[in-house]
Amino acid sequence: MKDLRHLGLGFFCSTSDNRITTNRKFKLSNLTLSKFLNVFYQNLSDFVVLLEISKRMNLSIFRLGSNMVPFASHSNLDKSWLKMIEKDLKSASEAIRKYGVRITMHPGQHVILSSPRKEVLDASLRELEYHFWLLDCLGVGNDGVVVVHVGGVYGDKKEALKRFIFVVRESSWLKERLAIENDERFYNLEDVLWLCERLNLPVVFDYYHHTINPSDFDSKMVLSSWDGRIPEFHLSSFPTVSKKFNEHGDWIEIEDVLSLENLFKGERIDVILEAKKKEKAIERLIELAQDNGVVLSARSLMKG
Repeated sequence: MKDLRHLGLGFFCSTSDNRITTNRKFKLSNLTLSKFLNVFYQNLSDFVVLLEISKRMNLSIFRLGSNMVPFASHSNLDKSWLKMIEKDLKSASEAIRKYGVRITMHPGQHVILSSPRKEVLDASLRELEYHFWLLDCLGVGNDGVVVVHVGGVYGDKKEALKRFIFVVRESSWLKERLAIENDERFYNLEDVLWLCERLNLPVVFDYYHHTINPSDFDSKMVLSSWDGRIPEFHLSSFPTVSKKFNEHGDWIEIEDVLSLENLFKGERIDVILEAKKKEKAIERLIELAQDNGVVLSARSLMKG
């Protein structure tokens, strides 16, 4: 049997049927204190359930939904509302400690630190401030990174990279949790390694993006960028039928897990499985692994 128990697994935001979720949202036009609190407390309650599910499946990591606190970074939100919920968030930190699941976040692609537009940059920084504040309130340690992409090239890739570097150096608080992921279009792993070397930030290796937008790289450099912390990587498989470029599949194929392992042989890594079927995809993957003589760390939700 091939032992891959050094690969910690996890899923993101919600269960596959979306009934249990940390990502509920509503229209901005409906923003009232009662609506805000109602949705937040539903998200918070489900977060604890998702931690329980992750623990039962022997998972190591969970990605918290960015809509956990609705409209937290929006200018329309009364910031005193955030103060009202801090105590509840701190109470949830006890559940995180109890279940021992690593928590990270990954805001949407509207967060662009390389943008030449001031309004985009300002909104991006507000969104990241919210993510950092949320993880701080939850008592998450420095392994709770906030993952971003570099963004677009805007006609000049070198200038875009320079802007990214300038913004991070100007807003030095970003270095507390920021991590950078390679993407499938503009910034491959070699680009991200170059950037992270200059900023002393960790690299989040996305295997699927690397297959689409490949580059040569030194696996030791990726691992050392985490400075002793367990790296967070992302893994997904191609869909059976692709409707659009970069679409993730419903499931994770064992061949992709083995290919990832081949790149980072024997290293302890936490892997967010970005499959549409989420926890169901993990269950299926465990069965595939067993059929192929491979031992993974997770166990069946139904048998847990």
